[in-house]
Amino acid sequence: MENISFRPVSEQDFPMLTRWLAEPHVRRFYQKTPVTLAGVAAEYGPAVGGEEPTRCHLALHAGAPFAYLQCYRNADYPEWAAVMGAAEGVSIDLYIGDPVFLHRGLGRAALAGYLSQVAFGRHADELRAYIGHDPANTAALRCSEAAGFRRLRTFIEDAIEMVLLAADR
Repeated sequence: MENISFRPVSEQDFPMLTRWLAEPHVRRFYQKTPVTLAGVAAEYGPAVGGEEPTRCHLALHAGAPFAYLQCYRNADYPEWAAVMGAAEGVSIDLYIGDPVFLHRGLGRAALAGYLSQVAFGRHADELRAYIGHDPANTAALRCSEAAGFRRLRTFIEDAIEMVLLAADR
């Protein structure tokens, strides 16, 4: 899909992220507990400020932000790598925050573009990318598969069985 670009998240985006994280479709699978602006600043501030290796981005369609994406090398988070069973590669997380942009194919386009332009571009030595979804999140599973990810196995995250998907460079 054309007109999708990415830009780093800034502190000025925290109020928008707080609104997005309160959306019912985001709360269901991504942000299960309520958040405040202060909580968003505490959670995302270190990565946005470059104090952590996670890189946070917004996807924009025709200049309008609609989704949050982040990527990180699994090796930078050994505890997470052990949970998902993949010490190598890069992991991606995403959600469409603005409900106006749901069910339009933009998640697939954003994920595919982010994978090639940002995640693999930033981590040129990594050959595989991973993403995990709750099996009940069928829209996210379809989105990731349409973007080129394939199901590998399940793993347990916070007592929930998750589906691990991978895409090779």
